[in-house]
Amino acid sequence: MQPDKIDISIPTLKPWSEIQEQVADIERNTRTPHRIIASCLPGSASVNRNFCLEYARSPIIIMLDDDISGFFPGWETALIEPLFSDPRVCMTSARLMNADGTVQQTCAGTMALEPKWITIRSRRHCTMASAAIAFRNIGLRFDEGFIGSGFEDGDFCLQYLAADERNTFMLTNACQLVHGNEMKHQFENGTFQRNHEYIKAKWGIN
Repeated sequence: MQPDKIDISIPTLKPWSEIQEQVADIERNTRTPHRIIASCLPGSASVNRNFCLEYARSPIIIMLDDDISGFFPGWETALIEPLFSDPRVCMTSARLMNADGTVQQTCAGTMALEPKWITIRSRRHCTMASAAIAFRNIGLRFDEGFIGSGFEDGDFCLQYLAADERNTFMLTNACQLVHGNEMKHQFENGTFQRNHEYIKAKWGIN
């Protein structure tokens, strides 16, 4: 089963002119009818993500960092397929790769390329990388209390668990995409530590 149409969102600080190559690559390789929504705002990651969500209408949304590349024909089908396999799967992540073809280390905690789908357990303040994800559009929004970028994605995952503890997360090796891992401004002016403390306080994490 596939959706009639899907929204592909790119939350980004970059102006539209600087993501044209990525957008063109997405358009060349996406088979599902779709819209591309890019934020191009100077605000935080949460602000940019929420801008995209406000314009999204599809029941399943794909969200991509602006440093994702390596799209292949049907990549979006491979990314969203686990969501149609089990109603408990609320979010799926692509397998992130480095430009040299090696597996990128992420907070998912596994670098295994088998099996095709790997269930990821949410733990404390992180679940899995959010650089290339698809998720059910149930009206959740990213917490704009996070500054810059970092931990807003872990918080988003925890919101899904708060909505229904049966929700699960899946990493799909069938969708391998290259991640530049730019981590924009995450370690400037105490941003990382501030966001870390914020998510711990919000969810009562020791």
